[in-house]
Amino acid sequence: MRIKYIILLALWLMALTVHAGDFASGGLVYSFRPQFGEVEVDDNIIDGLNAYEGIYIIPEIVNFEGENYTVTAIAEGAFAHSKITEVLIPNSVTQIGAEAFLECDKLVNVTLPLYISEIPRECFLGTALVNIAIPEGVKRLGYASFESCHYLHTVMLPSTLNLIDAYAFNDCHNLYEIYSAAHHPPKASGWGIFTGTHNVDLVVADYEAIDAYSTDKTWGDDKLFTLYPNEDVYLSSLPEGEVFMQNWQRVPLGNYLAYKIYDENDEFVALTAADNCYLPALDHDATYTIVPTTMMGDSDPFQVTVAMTTGIEQFVDEAFPVEPDPIIVTHFGSLYIYGDNYGKLVSVWDMNGRLYYQRISSDSEMIDLPRNRVYIVRVGNYVKKIFL
Repeated sequence: MRIKYIILLALWLMALTVHAGDFASGGLVYSFRPQFGEVEVDDNIIDGLNAYEGIYIIPEIVNFEGENYTVTAIAEGAFAHSKITEVLIPNSVTQIGAEAFLECDKLVNVTLPLYISEIPRECFLGTALVNIAIPEGVKRLGYASFESCHYLHTVMLPSTLNLIDAYAFNDCHNLYEIYSAAHHPPKASGWGIFTGTHNVDLVVADYEAIDAYSTDKTWGDDKLFTLYPNEDVYLSSLPEGEVFMQNWQRVPLGNYLAYKIYDENDEFVALTAADNCYLPALDHDATYTIVPTTMMGDSDPFQVTVAMTTGIEQFVDEAFPVEPDPIIVTHFGSLYIYGDNYGKLVSVWDMNGRLYYQRISSDSEMIDLPRNRVYIVRVGNYVKKIFL
């Protein structure tokens, strides 16, 4: 009987080891995949909680015991219920597991890899995403993939998308605009895909696409969507970037657009609608090209030069101890402030210095203000000018 208990204990410990991943590197936990030389990012459970926190730039290659491994997947539930705020997923990743970012309620920004084919079940349910660009090649949005993303404002859908499962955007009640590059409306598989949303601007490629969408049972609901043809996009400038963790340059983006990123060899390396893009420093000065896009039309490109650095590491040594800026957006006459703002003083003035609002934030704030005015918003030490 004692031997039986020892065997059961050993099996239990082995199960714990597998669940905890096979090794840790650069602040991330990895498990080996069946394919030789490949690993996936796994969860990081400590005392029953997922310990990931902050900003993560996941590497394409990770080294363990002198061997290089390609990061090709994000495991099911890998970051679920954690306190991550931003994540950049490399193009080596071709598979993201179900519930990978489930209920990450501080996750504001995600850059997806270019070579995935679907967004799986409940992948981003309950996150704080504001804008998301789905790359070309994605054919399916899984069940409840973006459900209850209460701050989601803009969604960019690729021309390859042909299926959206039930509850995909259910309860996204601040969803303001969808850009859909698909000439034929993606099929709605199931029910409740847009329940809880209203007055969404749906931008499609041209008037021919408008005809196709307007006659579709889901996309032609004029109580939910207002259809528009795509228009030219133009930005006069982008903010200057800043050095980030020595080996990266962080460039602010925003503007509710997507951005194509090209490296110094004009190779397309990223598509993102995040508030920031992260450009790696090399062993020489490198010029990157950033192109604002609706995924149906591009603006004039901007070029950003990243100065060379020495001692470049291939991966991040630890989660970045960087406090993210608050997210400040406007929608239908209200000002929304959210992010990691608990306990910070929130103040709103007009351009004449008149104080309209001031209180200690309980976390997320919704403020109703008179329309057609410019306001100065301060959250802690962060200041932003907005027009409402």
